[in-house]
Amino acid sequence: MPAVLVTGAGKRIGAAIASHLGGRGWHVFVHYNGSRDEAEAVAAGIIAAGGQATAIGADLADEKAVTGLIGACEAIQPLDLLINNASHFSYDTAATATAETLDHNMRVNLYAPTLLSQGFHAAVKARGARGVIINLIDNKVFALNPDYFSYTLSKVALQGMTHMLAMAFAPTIRIAGIAPGITLVSGNQSEQEFQRTHNNNLLGQGCTPEQILGAIDFILATPSYHGQTMVIDGGQVLQRRPRDIAFLEPPHAND
Repeated sequence: MPAVLVTGAGKRIGAAIASHLGGRGWHVFVHYNGSRDEAEAVAAGIIAAGGQATAIGADLADEKAVTGLIGACEAIQPLDLLINNASHFSYDTAATATAETLDHNMRVNLYAPTLLSQGFHAAVKARGARGVIINLIDNKVFALNPDYFSYTLSKVALQGMTHMLAMAFAPTIRIAGIAPGITLVSGNQSEQEFQRTHNNNLLGQGCTPEQILGAIDFILATPSYHGQTMVIDGGQVLQRRPRDIAFLEPPHAND
């Protein structure tokens, strides 16, 4: 049975990824930080459905915790796949960003995926095996705007890291990214506000968790897909909006 570590897997998209892979025969390490109960429930659901799963905790802002996470998983079962899904997401601007906000976003959204990827590469290479890394990025990096300043900087760096590690770790590790547009209700957003922003793109339909799961399946089934990032956002990046989609009204229809 192959094994996967999914970071931030107690809730939302991470939980959907964990459950999906658990149902496809993977031993899933369901990572959590503050969502232990939720992660244990996800793991229990996978086990109840006939799969294998282990809930495992680590603070991704803590270097020591991050560097020990791969080894903790490997002590139970060797990893074949790493999915860097966990992310810190909070609002600031170019005028309000501080060293603290920049540092926290970078620690969770960039440093942790980088250190986890290093540890994963070393473990897989030591076994003489091959592995896959999938990074959850953000469509914002392909159509930049200054909202969510610290968060966006960290995701731009994660996209760059994806390219560089694809060059550095091949052929032992195959690496790819997925950059979704708005997918789930977040923060204090109402269902009406979510639907407005979700459908505010060229196709009038946005990304769903099921589409992200489909992208993961495609990447895993396509051994030549390497060093690239798949954007799933209904064509939103093509519109080059000046602000984050959450702050923009939908354009008037022309037909």
